[in-house]
Amino acid sequence: MKTYLVTGVAGFIGSAIARKLLESGHKVVGIDNFLTGLKENIPSKAKFFKADISKMGELKALNKFKFDAVLHLAAQTSAEISFENPTKDLLINSLGTLNLLEYCKDHKVKRFIYASSTSIYGDVDEKPVSITRAANPKSYYGITKLAGEHYVQTFSDRMNTTIFRIFNVYGPGQNMGNLKQGMVSIYMYYFMKNKPVIVKGSKDRFRDFTYIDDIVNAWAKAIDAPKTYGKTYNLAAGKKTTVEQLLKHVALSWGKPSYPIEYVGGTPKDQFGSYADVKPIIRDLNWKPRVGLKEGLDNFVKWAKDNSERW
Repeated sequence: MKTYLVTGVAGFIGSAIARKLLESGHKVVGIDNFLTGLKENIPSKAKFFKADISKMGELKALNKFKFDAVLHLAAQTSAEISFENPTKDLLINSLGTLNLLEYCKDHKVKRFIYASSTSIYGDVDEKPVSITRAANPKSYYGITKLAGEHYVQTFSDRMNTTIFRIFNVYGPGQNMGNLKQGMVSIYMYYFMKNKPVIVKGSKDRFRDFTYIDDIVNAWAKAIDAPKTYGKTYNLAAGKKTTVEQLLKHVALSWGKPSYPIEYVGGTPKDQFGSYADVKPIIRDLNWKPRVGLKEGLDNFVKWAKDNSERW
């Protein structure tokens, strides 16, 4: 049995990773500040501390543990919200990451995995974006996540680091009440509530939608995967889907082929599109996405119906 620290454990991805590690027989310590995370997401068997990673002093509660790895998912995760409060975005995503790296250095933690984002690329063309493409973030969020990457890379001579540039994740457990983060969950909310679907921007925008279980499996496999040490990867399905195509899929999963749409202005500095070249992670991690969009959306709809009272 190993002991892992999961930051952002009350969030969508962090809580799912924590559950996977607990199911595998490991001990999980989790921290979150509940900026967007939900208390009910935290696995009951995880040891939890409320902490703000941008405040180094709040990490002292972790001193009694010896961690085999830190899985860092805590973040302000909305590009839209980053324009509303750029200072908070900077403190959490950049300073918070630096604080955790300093903590790991001081406590001799040898493994650190960092959740970065597709937002660091900015606008890309119609081809799958390679990890070698120069970063050109458009949002404050993308800028702060890229700064976090640079901090992680700076510490890679003192610990085994891996960076995952995560694309658009969706699936059961996602916060459908947050209408500023998560394209799939936002549209799912409108369908569930029988409201007109608000689309911010063009229906021709495109994304790479990746099911939560595939994301979790990649993180779990990476912990003890030496081939990934010191490297950065795109973590995605590797498939392009336009907003228009996504809406049609969501409608079919809900059994609502006819639905009203309201197109409104896009969010500040929104990426028009991105989808990933995932060949490097498939090669080095012996991992590949297994859940297609139709199956994933069907699973999400079933979960949403079973948990509709939450939203």
